Amino acid sequence: MKIALFAASVMIIAGSGAAIAQETAEEGWQANSWKRQITYNGGKARDLTYDLYTLHTTATDKPGLMFSCSEEYGMNVLYSFDAVDLLSLFTEPQQSRRLRSIPMWVWTGNYRNDSAYYMVRRSDKVLANQKPIQSAIAMGAILQGLPIRIKSGGYFDVTLPLPPLDEEVMAFVENCEKASEIADEVKAATASRAAAD
Repeated sequence: MKIALFAASVMIIAGSGAAIAQETAEEGWQANSWKRQITYNGGKARDLTYDLYTLHTTATDKPGLMFSCSEEYGMNVLYSFDAVDLLSLFTEPQQSRRLRSIPMWVWTGNYRNDSAYYMVRRSDKVLANQKPIQSAIAMGAILQGLPIRIKSGGYFDVTLPLPPLDEEVMAFVENCEKASEIADEVKAATASRAAAD
């Protein structure tokens, strides 16, 4: 399905439940649950309504990241390489912008992952994963408390100032199947290392 071939309108409705943060802290994590509706104005695509969960860093004066997760689209990650309000990018109507693919390195702790391509919107200062493994790497780093550094030659080189794990992260993990799988893998690997020591 090529969404670009026809116009679509999107509406996000905040839901209720344990995964919703009532107040946004200065710096930390915020988990939310949403009911997302996509209405297509033409073409043969059917309208969609689905549950969506998000987790994002709350500081708007520095780079950060945001995960989204749904049964329909799996888990995805957005990185900001400059100060940006990630939640507003998600909830406020955005003009359609042409995305371009750029090569980027991601370090998790001291480990440099292979160069991969991410979609970038220069005006929004955000990057989006192109493959599921890219969001899995980010979630694995978060759950292990590892720093994440993102770099694209001649464009940016940023180590994200990530907050420590808290109940908001755990709320997202409980609601996102892929994040829950990664949490189980991290727990098993940590137990295996502890047994080897």
